[in-house]
Amino acid sequence: MIYSITDFGAKPENTINTKEIQSAIDACFLAGGGEVTVPAGDFVTGGLRLRSNVTLHLLANAHLVGSLDPEDYVGYINDEIEPIPEDEREAVVSTVVEGHVSRSAIPYSRWNNAIIRAIKAKNIAIIGDEGSIIDGQNCFDEQGEEHYRGPHAINMWFCEDIRLEGYTVKDSANWAHAIHNSQNISVRGITVLAGHDGFDVRTCDNVLVEDSSFLTGDDCIAGFDNIGVLIRNCYFESSCSLLRFGGTDVLVENCHGKDPATYGFRGHLSPEQKKNRADTDENCRHTCHNIFLYYCDNRANIRRTPGNIVIRSCTFDGIKKLLNQPFGHVWCCNRALDNITFEDCTVNGLYEASSVTCPEGEPLTVTLKNCRLTARQGFENANIIEGTGMRSIVFDGVTLQGFTAPTVVCNAKCEVSSDTPIRILN
Repeated sequence: MIYSITDFGAKPENTINTKEIQSAIDACFLAGGGEVTVPAGDFVTGGLRLRSNVTLHLLANAHLVGSLDPEDYVGYINDEIEPIPEDEREAVVSTVVEGHVSRSAIPYSRWNNAIIRAIKAKNIAIIGDEGSIIDGQNCFDEQGEEHYRGPHAINMWFCEDIRLEGYTVKDSANWAHAIHNSQNISVRGITVLAGHDGFDVRTCDNVLVEDSSFLTGDDCIAGFDNIGVLIRNCYFESSCSLLRFGGTDVLVENCHGKDPATYGFRGHLSPEQKKNRADTDENCRHTCHNIFLYYCDNRANIRRTPGNIVIRSCTFDGIKKLLNQPFGHVWCCNRALDNITFEDCTVNGLYEASSVTCPEGEPLTVTLKNCRLTARQGFENANIIEGTGMRSIVFDGVTLQGFTAPTVVCNAKCEVSSDTPIRILN
């Protein structure tokens, strides 16, 4: 069955359509599932709850526009169709971060508000035709993260069989996608513009992201405690890190990332600019720090040793450093990464050494195979890698260009293997 939101009274005018759109979703769900369509036009809405066996289909030039009132995103708490038990509302799915429970680890916290939410849903989809947009409008929330971030565009918890295709997310007031404790996630042909993080998954299994573009003010793809992740044929621009990630059995292939980023980091706006939902400007950071930043804090009990992360057949232009594991930082303090491989990659314009800090008993192996690394002009003396507590570093068929004296700085027990001239300092 197909249900149009206009049949339930939704209008493309400057009015809130939350009740009307939710009524269409509910009717579809109660009938056993089907498709809910959003026609062309700007439909303003607060928080919606997507339910099992329902596809939300944004037709050509359909725009779901998030309300500017952060109080319009809390209605799911009083859901009568699929009530949230009282004893679960403040349940924590984590340990603690810096002695405080993180709001992002409480599934029904204000932090997890979103234009589209899904909770314990199966077989769900959000698909968009040409010109379809989910617009967060940089909704300001004084009670939100850092006293300005509003709802996510899409937030999902405890879901299975998720399909996301074809639409654009712009100006999400927090992350464009925040998906937690879910399985079987397929993402194809989406675009994220501006806002904060592009696509975050935590404690998720069997994740595919392909043929998508992430031009973000924060990390492009982020998350940790994920098992079985494939990211391919994607384009990245970030004002933080392209990949701020952790997991087991992760493959990134045929992707392209470049610096500087089109959209800046919103955290550098003034308090008044944040309140007024201003676009980022030249005073905001547009620099990408890392191609890969390892991520592992205490909001999840990491299930498997993080490793078998392979970045293959990718091109990266102008990004500061290849790799960063700053273990001991509040966002990198759980289980360290065991191994990572860069294979058949071209990395142009590096200007800072990869930095690796390993905890006692959890050494890291870094392998570079058939890669081409060049130094940015003026940074010819930059080291290749600076590491402590590492197990081994392997250079296999690596071409280094523009470096005056390619150097690895590492602990004495670290084994360095290279078929290209490398200076080793302990």
